[in-house]
Amino acid sequence: MNQPYIIPVTHMDTTKAPTCRTVPLRCLPGMDRRELAFCDVPGQDNLSQLTCAFQAAPQFSQIPLEKLLERKGNGSFRLILLGENDYYLRQAAAYLTAFSLKTKSTAAPKTDNFWDDLNLDAYFADDECDPSDMLKTSLAVVSASIIDPLILQMDTSVKRSNLALPMMGEIKQIELSRLESAGILITAPSGPVLSEGILHKVECFLNREEHQDIFLALKPNQIELDLLEELRFTLGFQICRVGQANDTYLRRLLVQTAQDLLLPLSPSADLDRVIAQLRRYRGRAFAESDLEQLLDRVVERTGNKPAETEDLLFHPYRTQGMKGRETLQSMIGLDHVKQAMNRVLASSALEDRRRMMGMEIPPSCRNLAFSGNPGTGKSVTARLAAQILREEGCGSGRFVEAGREQLIGTYLGQTSPMIAELFSQARGGVLFIDEAGALLNSDGNDSYAAEAVNALVRHMELEPETMVIFATYPDEMKRLLSSNPGLSSRVAQVLDFPDYNENELFAIFKAFSEKEQLTLPKESQMLCSSFFCTLRRRKGTDFGNGREARRLFQAAKEEMALRALSDSNVINAISVEDLEKAIERLLNQAKEQKQSLIGFGR
Repeated sequence: MNQPYIIPVTHMDTTKAPTCRTVPLRCLPGMDRRELAFCDVPGQDNLSQLTCAFQAAPQFSQIPLEKLLERKGNGSFRLILLGENDYYLRQAAAYLTAFSLKTKSTAAPKTDNFWDDLNLDAYFADDECDPSDMLKTSLAVVSASIIDPLILQMDTSVKRSNLALPMMGEIKQIELSRLESAGILITAPSGPVLSEGILHKVECFLNREEHQDIFLALKPNQIELDLLEELRFTLGFQICRVGQANDTYLRRLLVQTAQDLLLPLSPSADLDRVIAQLRRYRGRAFAESDLEQLLDRVVERTGNKPAETEDLLFHPYRTQGMKGRETLQSMIGLDHVKQAMNRVLASSALEDRRRMMGMEIPPSCRNLAFSGNPGTGKSVTARLAAQILREEGCGSGRFVEAGREQLIGTYLGQTSPMIAELFSQARGGVLFIDEAGALLNSDGNDSYAAEAVNALVRHMELEPETMVIFATYPDEMKRLLSSNPGLSSRVAQVLDFPDYNENELFAIFKAFSEKEQLTLPKESQMLCSSFFCTLRRRKGTDFGNGREARRLFQAAKEEMALRALSDSNVINAISVEDLEKAIERLLNQAKEQKQSLIGFGR
């Protein structure tokens, strides 16, 4: 039977079409929002208005609303929502729950209600309606891990921690039947969502007399085909694909939000530029509510005057004066490394922009291996990669550095959770594994290291949004990549960081002095080049490249500081004498260290 209130989107004037309401997550007292939260369903509009807004939204263009409502009848929705974006999956569930509320009577109240365990009155004191009633007409957003804690054993990308709910003592899970809400969305930002335990809990939930909508949100890498088919054939779930909003829709939303805030927009304002910039900077965290936050800030700054493009542009906080790409290009030497990094990072940015436009772009491998001696710029380059990804909207900017002690536990079975925690900390940014060759011993029979490498490979596959960069010496890099068949296939390329020559080392030394506004004598290049050449011969493979330039600069500053004790005019100039004394001291230290090492039989 056709529903008369369903208005085909083809009959709408899309230039004046309505927009869907935003559905931000709302926290619960004492709860981690990643485990259990809720969002309000759009209840302010009538059924016709809800339909118009839903059908005009491009993110829902593949959802057959009329057929879903016809099939649902007086029952409830049982839907699997497939998509890339957590926000739009949540928004789809909230709107479909709103349709259910408009087309069915409210279920009878239960006696064992989870919300009764929470201190709702104090937490929601500012809300006009009764908190318990508010939650009963909301969408509960619940993590798969607190429905079936055993799901954590399937994949450790979900942080292993004590998931006990504060009010439930030692119980580490929650029963779906206790969540008295209009709808329930089961989801997870990463890791698995489906398990045999989840299926059993969902089946028990559906066998009750009460009718609640239930949704499962899945991203492409969270699909378990056998469990998915079990949901369809045994439990009657339907599959709907959820896309993402395009720029045309977001422009309508921006204009509508500005009108709601009584903020006039200048006719010359480039709204497409404003939206594109915000999406790039927010990356995968972008949600439609970001537009509202942006306009709220504009109102605070500009009042009611018409907002121009510059007023609307988002200006992210930067901890450094230079942008990431500019800093990378300004590094001394490393020409082929900088070219390769520019290609990899530009490809990531382009893929992300295309994905934001609604294209189904599978994530490409962007993990890297940095091969080179100490002091050749590997750590600095890895840190810049995280910054560049953040600035170009395809990364969180997180940078986590780890060595063997952060990767390998003290007993078997401890390593995988440690690596899962590192990926959780670095999510969407860069996980930098320094001195990665230390993971393996010389005979290759280290079971702890094998567990670590296997866990790294698994997480690199399941969490492609996090770039993993390995760094170690050239010989060790070959051994590391050959230690596991899956590791080399998950590393896009190996970049060689060559040793710096004497001219490049002096350029690094000079850059330090310019940064601190210290002048150098004209003889400095000759003195420094001779020092680096001599030190390289003495240290051999222990030569620290750029670190030696930093040590020389620090030593020269110390000599200048000593000279300033007796001469108040010494402020900003390193002298020949300062350099000569610093060079003599460092060469003597290198000689003593070598003799000491020889004495221990090295």
